[in-house]
Amino acid sequence: MHGGIHGWCEGGVFKVTIQRWGKLLRLKSPRIALRAALEETQRRLVIFVTKIMTAAWLKAGDYRFLVAAMPRQRLFNQRLQRRALKVFLKLPDRFYRKRFAAFERGFTNAGDLERDQSSYFGIMLMIGTLGPGGAERQAVLTAVGGFHRGWRPLRITCVFLKEEWQRFFLPQLEAVGIPVGELARDSLLGGEFCTESLLPVFQQLPRRLQDAGDYYQILMDQKPAVAHLWLDECNIKGGLAAVAAGVPRIVLGTRSLPPHNFSLHQPYMREGYRWLLKQTGVVLLNNSRAGARAYEEWLQIPTGSIQVVYNGFDFDDEVLQRHRAGRTAYRQRHGISAEVLLVGTVMRLSEEKRPLLWLEIAAAVHRHLPDVRFLMAGDGNLRSEVQQRADCDDLRGVVSLVGYERQALGAIAALDLFLLTSRAEGLPNVLVEAQALGIPVITTDVGGASETVCHGVSGWVLDKDEIGEAAAQVVRLLQNPEWRCQAGLDAHRFVSEKFGVGRMLDATSDVYGACFGDFK
Repeated sequence: MHGGIHGWCEGGVFKVTIQRWGKLLRLKSPRIALRAALEETQRRLVIFVTKIMTAAWLKAGDYRFLVAAMPRQRLFNQRLQRRALKVFLKLPDRFYRKRFAAFERGFTNAGDLERDQSSYFGIMLMIGTLGPGGAERQAVLTAVGGFHRGWRPLRITCVFLKEEWQRFFLPQLEAVGIPVGELARDSLLGGEFCTESLLPVFQQLPRRLQDAGDYYQILMDQKPAVAHLWLDECNIKGGLAAVAAGVPRIVLGTRSLPPHNFSLHQPYMREGYRWLLKQTGVVLLNNSRAGARAYEEWLQIPTGSIQVVYNGFDFDDEVLQRHRAGRTAYRQRHGISAEVLLVGTVMRLSEEKRPLLWLEIAAAVHRHLPDVRFLMAGDGNLRSEVQQRADCDDLRGVVSLVGYERQALGAIAALDLFLLTSRAEGLPNVLVEAQALGIPVITTDVGGASETVCHGVSGWVLDKDEIGEAAAQVVRLLQNPEWRCQAGLDAHRFVSEKFGVGRMLDATSDVYGACFGDFK
């Protein structure tokens, strides 16, 4: 951001303006020179602010650490930037507001639309891919669980399915016979558009949104009574298409935090959500209370506007027991004794997960309890920095970096205590999984993390994410084997009741509502 207000004062607008004022004083009267200098200051200030706000709007994800960081941990100029960015991201965008209004007028005035909702039936889930992500797993659990309950007809449509990683969960859907399809791309550029009068309406959308026409084609072909969309980009594009197609119930599934916290943020998202929430039959979901409140604040809508449906987990006792039984073997594969206390985590090695903070806490724990060992499973763009820190003298030989684990439950089952140090989370699945295996957890109080833990019973939620306090709490729990044993039992019961897949399916069918009444 060009150094923010601090950089502006140091050498930008003021320096140039003072130089120009001095030149004018030599040529003209002080009054004329002062007025010219003020005008020049105003002009440069407008240019400066415009550049900052444009960058923030188009690349807000690059500054997400400023939005989410604790103010006291940042320098003065960064705190100013953080506050300015949060204010800016709440401002209405007249460009997209006008475009969405024009889109609404276009499909409302189209003369050849069929609006007989009795011809719509079944459920369509729409998501970007079936890759190995948390939202994708929840979509598949919803589809498979609903299919077993008799939800018919039911199908999943993905935006992309060509790459192998995009089909990660596909076998689970094929195993039960759920149809899976891929969007036909570029429907506005060639071929026949299913509703001729709407072709110019979709073509007049901003370029970033024109592939909403691809969603419209499949929705008009299948005519589901419920369109359940997943993740921000799919929500907006599929939501526009579903409204135009007259789908009776449109469910927008958000996960985690609003998109401006991440690099996938797009400038149309905020006004897109605000427009969709004004349409009949649209419901917005989040998987945690914290995530719902964050979206409500970002969208400036009343508290309680977003419904919460917690993630569902299929707690298969046989699978859990198999991983518990492999505890010793897993440790042996990584050179860890079966007798030592092991603190670990499964995380993406990225900035928002704060793996370096995790290692600093590990180092502080090791100073108090030299026999404790540590395990970190995961990979990411901070891998080299994490490896460098783990190789330092105070941690050398006591931290096992095992990389990406396809069977993460095996790594978790080998632990005595699970530690999460994220600075941004929605609803951390990994905390639920650890407790399902009977492993007590410690987590920073961020996002929906505290909603996954029964504080003091199944785990511990830290008041502060300071190294000393976190390490002290880890030490206290490691030195209390009776508490850890009881917490493991309580943890399994707690998450089974709160996050069972049956409870998630009940809540989801309630959201689908009357459009879906025959299949509850």
